Formats: sequence, C-alpha cells, structure tokens
Amino acid sequence: MNSIASRLYLSLITLALLLLTVSSLTVWVALSTRSSTDALLDKALPNTVNTAHMEYELSEMMSSLVRYVEDQEKEANTTFLEHLGKFVEYKKELSLYKNVETTSYDINKLRTLHEEFLLLAQQRVFGEFDPSSVQRVRTFFTSSTLPLEVLLNELHSFIDTQSELYTFHNDFSSFHRYTLHQYDIEILLEKIQDMKTDLDIFLLGYPLAEKRFIADAEEFEHSLKSLSNSTDSSKIRDQIGPIEWHFTRFFGGASRIFKYHDNTARQRALKSVNELERGVFLDMKAQLKKIADQSDILLIEESQGLRGVANKSMYALILVVVFASVLLAMIVVFFQRSLFRPLEKINTTIQALRKGYRNIPFVHIEDNELGRITQSLKNFQIGLSQLDQLQIENANQKEALKQDKESLTEMLENLKSAQDKLIETEKLSSLGSLVAGVSHEINTPLGISVTMATTLEDEYSSFMKKLKTGEITREDFDNFESHSTETLNVLNVSLERASGLINSFKQVANDQTSEQLRDFELGTLLQEIYCTLHHQIKNRPVKFSLYNDEELMMNSYPGPIGQVFTNLFNNSIIHGFNNFKNDVQGEISLTLTREGDQIRLLYRDSGKGLSEEGIKRIFEPFYTTRLGEGGSGMGMHVVYSIVVNMLQGDIQVYNDNGAVFDISIPASIQQTEDEL
Repeated sequence: MNSIASRLYLSLITLALLLLTVSSLTVWVALSTRSSTDALLDKALPNTVNTAHMEYELSEMMSSLVRYVEDQEKEANTTFLEHLGKFVEYKKELSLYKNVETTSYDINKLRTLHEEFLLLAQQRVFGEFDPSSVQRVRTFFTSSTLPLEVLLNELHSFIDTQSELYTFHNDFSSFHRYTLHQYDIEILLEKIQDMKTDLDIFLLGYPLAEKRFIADAEEFEHSLKSLSNSTDSSKIRDQIGPIEWHFTRFFGGASRIFKYHDNTARQRALKSVNELERGVFLDMKAQLKKIADQSDILLIEESQGLRGVANKSMYALILVVVFASVLLAMIVVFFQRSLFRPLEKINTTIQALRKGYRNIPFVHIEDNELGRITQSLKNFQIGLSQLDQLQIENANQKEALKQDKESLTEMLENLKSAQDKLIETEKLSSLGSLVAGVSHEINTPLGISVTMATTLEDEYSSFMKKLKTGEITREDFDNFESHSTETLNVLNVSLERASGLINSFKQVANDQTSEQLRDFELGTLLQEIYCTLHHQIKNRPVKFSLYNDEELMMNSYPGPIGQVFTNLFNNSIIHGFNNFKNDVQGEISLTLTREGDQIRLLYRDSGKGLSEEGIKRIFEPFYTTRLGEGGSGMGMHVVYSIVVNMLQGDIQVYNDNGAVFDISIPASIQQTEDEL
C-alpha cells in the first residue's frame, strides 16, 4: 500500500460505491416524483397555464385598442389580430380539459363574451376611426407650412444682415425701419405656428379650432401686407410674392380639411373603447378568473400529494448526504496525509530552489513515486549549486568585457567627434580661402578707384581756385572737362569690377554655407569660384583652364560642388606644385561634358602626381603626406563624401602626367522623402 497508485485505486472504488448509492436513491426519488406529478400535469396545470395566457392576451388586445385610438397607431390593428389568434388557440386547448373540473357552460359563456368583444371592436373602433386620415392631414400641414417657414427665415436672415450693415454705417433711420421689418417677420413666423396648433387641436375635436385658425390667418395676411407697404427693398418685395402664393395654398387646403374632415370619429371610437373596457372586457376577465379558481383548487390538492413524496425523498437524501460526508472526510484526510502534504513539500522545495536557496535539507524520503521525485530534487540541488558557481564566473567575465566595450565605445565616439570637427574646419578653411581671394582681387579695382578719386579731387580744387580768382581760361576749362571725364570713366569701370567681384562672392559664399538645392549653370558657377582662388596662382607659374563646349544647366547643390572644386584646387597648389621651380610652367585644367543625364568633371594638374599608396588611401580620413606640417588629412575625404553621398555621384583618381580626378554626378538630384 506504499504505492500512490494503489492508494488512488482504493479511493476510486470507494467513490464508485458512493456514486452507485446516490444514483439508486436518485432513481427512486425520480420515479416517486413522476408518479405524483402526472396527475398534476394532466389535470390542473394545463387549465391554470391556459387561463393565465388568455388573461395576458385579452389585456394585450385591450391595450392594442387603446393605442389604436389614443396614439393613432395603424399597426395596432395588426397587433390586435395577432393577440386575438393566440387567445383563440389557448381557448381551444382549454376546451380539451373541460371534462376535468371546468364545465361546458363556462367554456360556452367565455366563447360568447369573446365573440361579442370582437364584434364591438371591429364595428365601433376599427370601423369607426382610421388613423391614416389623420396622418394625411398632418402630412399636408408639414408640406404646406415648410416652404413658408423657409422663405420667412431666409427673409429674416436678409433683414438681420441689412440691419447690421446700417448699424455699421450709423444709418439709424434705415436701421429702425429694418428693425420693424424684423418684428413683422417674427409675427408671421409666430402666426404660422399658431395656425398649425389650431389644426392640431381641430384633429383632437376642439369645436372652436376653425374660428381661431381664421383669426390667425387674417392676422398673418395683415402683417404680410404691412411688411409689403412699409418696405422700400426690392429684395423683400420679390420674396413676399412666393410667400403669398404658399399661404393661399395652405389656407385653401386647411379650409377643405375643416369642411370635409370628421374630427369626431376619434372621440366616438375612444368612447367605444371605454365602454368595452368597463363592460365585456371585465366580464371576460371575471369568467377567466372563475375558470382559473377551479383549476387552482385541483392544483392545490395534487400539490399536497407531491409534497408528501418530497418529504420522504428529503429524509432519504439526508441519510445519504450524512453517509457520503463522513466517507468523503475520511478520503480527504487520507489524501491529505499521503498525497497533498508531500506534494506541497515538493512544491515548497522547488520554489526555494528558484529563489536561490541551495542548503535545503531532505529527510525521511519514502519508497514511492513521491520519494523518487524528492531524491531527484536533492540531486538537482547539487547540480544547481555547481551551475551557480559557473554563472558567477561568467558574470565576472561579462563585466570585464562590458568595461572594455565601454572604453572602446568612448574612444570611437571621440574619434568621430574629432572627425566631424576636422570636416567643419576644412569647410571653414575653404570659406576663409574664398574670403582671402575676394579680398585680394578686390584690392586692385578699389585701389584704382581711390587713386582716381584723389586725382579728381586735386584737379577739382585747382579748378575751383582758378575759378574764384578769375584766372581760369577756356583751355583750363577744356582740360578739366577732359581729365574729369577720363577719371570718372576709369573710376566707374573699377567700381563695376569691384561690385561684380562682391556679387560673385556673395553667391558663392551663400551656396557654400546654405547647401540648398537650386538650378544653376555649372560653368558660370565654377568660373565664379575660380575668381576667388585666382590669387593663389597669380604670382606662380601656374595657369588654370576651364573647358566647356555647351551650357550645362543643373539642379543640384552648388555649394558642395564649389567645395569639391576648391579642395581639389587647394590640393594641387599644396601638394602637386609644392617645391616647383619658377621656370617650370604648371597647369590646372577642368573639362566639363554632358554624358546622358550625367555631368562629367575631369580635373587634372601637371604636378608631381600621386604614389601608389596615395592613390589607394587618398580618400581615407586623416590621410596626409604632410603630417606635422599643418595638413589635417580631411580635404580629400570631404571631396569623396560630398560627391558620393550628397551629390549621388562617383569619383575616380589616377596618374596621367600629374593627378587626375574623374568625377561623374547627375544633372538633377533625386531627393529622398526625408529631404523633401
């Protein structure tokens, strides 16, 4: 009996015996109850149920009559017939059990009352009053008065607008006149509502409704005539015509309703409903109550017999329940000691192991299934202790790796920050070179302008001195005119040159700082940028040539393109022509061609070229051949980044009697959704 399976088997046999006992008792109770309820179901209960249903259907028929007359529901007639059909069905079922307690006289009397109720309802209610005629009258009300109300409301809105306009212009005379018009419109709207009310109370049978309607109609006509005579607005007079037409139509229809519509039919039908409710309806309810009382007597008698059977069944069930309770209590105690407590202890041990406890004692291990589970838990605890030690060692290694990773991440971020700063520095350096070039180029025309202005000032002073002393001659005047004209021409040319340089500088500087997409001509852009770089080769044996056979219109970023050209130009000056002798002629050329939807920029210099390593690494960040001499190594990296990323193009580099940069970019940039 140490096996848990054996204990469960014994418990199941005991429960099966208990279930068999309860089932046998239940069958006995069911047979006894059925024997006692057959008489109840075959005799008393059908009459009680049928009379209750008939009372309900009779009340619903009466309610349908009331709704038909008072609420004017046409559908109530259909509802009445539905409840009538159900009433007849229940009456037929009642006739089947009349030989039990209910006599034929009671059934026949109920039938007579039912036929009388139906006849009176059809002749004096449904035949006397038709709600659809009232509905047609109400429909006429709505269709006739709605256009009048719409026209009057539109006229009222127009008058309100005019009143506000005259108030704004301080025209108080016109404002007062339109205020009176507003009052007339409000009276007209009020009289329409009064006439609708008069027709409503006429339908309810009010005898003076017609006189009230005529009086309200006369007041409506009087107010409308007053409005027509007092206004000088053509808009208001044009609106009065349709209002008079709709009112005449409404008044004529209402007069026909007063003449031909019988508004007393509803009152007669309502009176008939009240007579039915106080007469035949009460007689039928009394007859149904009499039949129900007869059935209730039989129902009570049969119920008493059923109560006796129920008492016997109750005593037997009490004995079975007591016996079953004792037996179940014994089974529960047995399972509590043999199964539940050991399982609870196992669960507690598992939870403790999950929380990290590793010194749980295992005592009194039984020789059964639960004992073997307990032994497995003991072995599992030993394995977990070893695993915990491994996890501690693994955590220490992860922490060390985490610290190394954080250190490397910080170093990488520092490098990226330094790279970004160098790129910005490179761009600012290019802009500084631009400023220096413009400053150098603008010095010459401005110097000439200052010299010409000084010369003109001196000649003017000499001329004025002679003029004041009276020593001036015709020759002096002609000389002054000739020299002044020549000086002013030179001054004008120099200032226009300086102005052109400044405008070019403004456009180039704006492009390089804003980096905005726009339309431009590539050759013009590069020529303007070269003007800012010309001072770097002005005193050197280096010349620049720009070749473009056609006008190359682009929709791109002129600033970044200028940055690329500036960096390439500076790279040639600093690296390509470094240590060049003055007697050696250097050349920088830029050839522009269109190849389909691509623009090709072939930049070459006749400098010393690039090494093999330089060709491979020239676009790498921080790569420079002048380390420690001021070079950042970011200039060509910026060129590559702009061409490939921003301009969506491609750049190649090779040697051909100097360095050659072959750049291909689209003539029109395709913007991404984020850029848009």
